[in-house]
Amino acid sequence: MAENLAWIKFFVGDWRRDPKVSMLSAAGRGAWLEMILTMHDLSDCKVQGTVREIARMCHLDSSEIQSALQELYRLGVADISWCDDPVTGEAIVTVVSRRLEREQKTRSDARERQKKYRQKKQSQENNNEVTSDSDSDSDSDSDSDRKDVKAYKPKVSEIEAIYAAYPRRVKPTEAKKRIESALISLRKEHGDENFAYLLDRTRKFADSPAGKRGEFTPHPSSWYNQGRYMDDPNEWYRVDSEQKKPNQQQQQQTTRPRGRTYLG
Repeated sequence: MAENLAWIKFFVGDWRRDPKVSMLSAAGRGAWLEMILTMHDLSDCKVQGTVREIARMCHLDSSEIQSALQELYRLGVADISWCDDPVTGEAIVTVVSRRLEREQKTRSDARERQKKYRQKKQSQENNNEVTSDSDSDSDSDSDSDRKDVKAYKPKVSEIEAIYAAYPRRVKPTEAKKRIESALISLRKEHGDENFAYLLDRTRKFADSPAGKRGEFTPHPSSWYNQGRYMDDPNEWYRVDSEQKKPNQQQQQQTTRPRGRTYLG
């Protein structure tokens, strides 16, 4: 279950350009939007229940929901499935937004990466403390290493070089603070090679499809703060399924630019 966000991403261009959403009737589009907002209130990527229950959740009539479900299923706007309630025998409908499902997984993966990073960092700190207590000869070395990390401050030129290599340059003040923190953190593991390591990872990301998504590329402050530079580079080359459309479908959209399928 995702966290209850106080806001929702709504890309107007994606909504208007989505060919499947455009084929919905005005009532169908309104009902689909109400379902999306209900999913947001539930902090989930789906709504589930009988037609009457979903109608109540979405503040609509049962007939409006029934008609909208038929349109959504026929046009493939959402994933819809039915099953019978074992007690009442009524049909239970499950409506899933594929896009909300993807965004929910992205947030979950990001939290998991941060959790693993914190655990790794805590484990390293604990190992340093154990070594310090058990070996007096290495005590001075550990103290020296900690003092070196504590006294280390990245050069302004290094921070500027990494920021310049990132493909999207927005919120520079916050971004450079995060880059500085990343360099300090990497110093413990990579020593003097921390700058070269972070610059190399940044350049590889900039050259990947994930780094060339324009406004959809993460802000640098978020990317460095979340430790995304430690991701498997293969993840940066994954292409969303909606980008792999047949050429025939692309040729049919000559009057308007192709947008991503909205919440479908």
